[in-house]
Amino acid sequence: MQPPDSLKSLSDPIYETFYGLKEQPFAISTDPKFLFLSAPHRRAYDELMHGITRDESLLLLTGETGSGKTTLCRAIIGALGERTFSSVLHQPYMTGPEMLRLILRDFGLVSKEDLRRGALAGSDVPHLLEVLEGFLRSLVAIQSRGIVVIDEAQSLSPTLLDEVRMLTAFELDGRRLIQIVLCGQPMLLNTLKTEPMYALNERITRRVALTPLSPAEVESYIYHRLAIAGSADAVSFQSDAMKLIADLSRGLPRRVNVLCDRTLQEGRAVSATTITSDLVKRAAKSLAGAHPAPALNEEVVEVPDEGQTIAIAAERHTNRFARMAGIAALALGVLVTAGYIYFGGQLLASQSQFTLPDKAVLSQGTPPPPLTIPTDAELEAWFREMRGLGGGGLFQFPGDRH
Repeated sequence: MQPPDSLKSLSDPIYETFYGLKEQPFAISTDPKFLFLSAPHRRAYDELMHGITRDESLLLLTGETGSGKTTLCRAIIGALGERTFSSVLHQPYMTGPEMLRLILRDFGLVSKEDLRRGALAGSDVPHLLEVLEGFLRSLVAIQSRGIVVIDEAQSLSPTLLDEVRMLTAFELDGRRLIQIVLCGQPMLLNTLKTEPMYALNERITRRVALTPLSPAEVESYIYHRLAIAGSADAVSFQSDAMKLIADLSRGLPRRVNVLCDRTLQEGRAVSATTITSDLVKRAAKSLAGAHPAPALNEEVVEVPDEGQTIAIAAERHTNRFARMAGIAALALGVLVTAGYIYFGGQLLASQSQFTLPDKAVLSQGTPPPPLTIPTDAELEAWFREMRGLGGGGLFQFPGDRH
């Protein structure tokens, strides 16, 4: 573990400077240099690489969101060398012509401007397929290949999936001209089992699933990314902090990245070179939208699907409840006052003993007759009228429709 290089790093709010890192170790990106080959990732890497080098036309990679599917595919493309023409599509909500134009653009046949205003701008699917097939055939002579990775494939329409199947028909002398990798969440498996997808499902030659990292792999993953970013000795994590990160992230690399990035930010704020579980908890609270500072009034909340209990500050919720209670009390006071004025007026109008003397009597200086105090029975009758006729209904003011 290295101390900060200079006093300047202590004043720099960016934690990479404080910990002596060259770049962000936990950035949300698909840069293949950060690929960590855990046991499931190594198995998936080998399976897909074998399928592509054997010219298998359709491969399937599934895994939860954030499991590293795109990063893995980019690493495979990079390992295949410069003679590989690749296209990685991230937009599942596209039409067939749009998909083909994007593939042609990524392969380098046309530019973005050509797609907007050139000859292919108004081409239909048959014409675009013809252009693509001609290009793929030309790759055979130079011992090159074309690979298409379609991300978020679980959101593709049935029509587009069927057009993907059409691409797998391209071949020359028994060799498949294009390899397609469908990447998607586990729900894609259910889509492929439906009857309309039967023809596509039958063409899949390899099916690979990425599973979450184990707690031990999470620890290795964190130090692996720190080493790539500059130094694995720049910061250390206590064992309970590592366990908490593994539990909260459920072993998904993207969640590990988000949580560790925020944790190092919290560690930089207190100049800590050793990450504790308290810093991880503060980071988790901040990501959840809670105030990171500890409060006197706290409540314990179970984080869904994480298996960990984190104390979430409840002072803000307490203040909100107090404001709501004050508003409710004020509204109740207004209602009671209005009811008293209205029904008090009705009572005075209906009782003769409450009738005020006329002006003549008042002008002669004669004192008005004393008011009679209502009896308990009269009060009870009035309150029953306020609550509704016979006490069985809900009291409403005149003209109140609610």
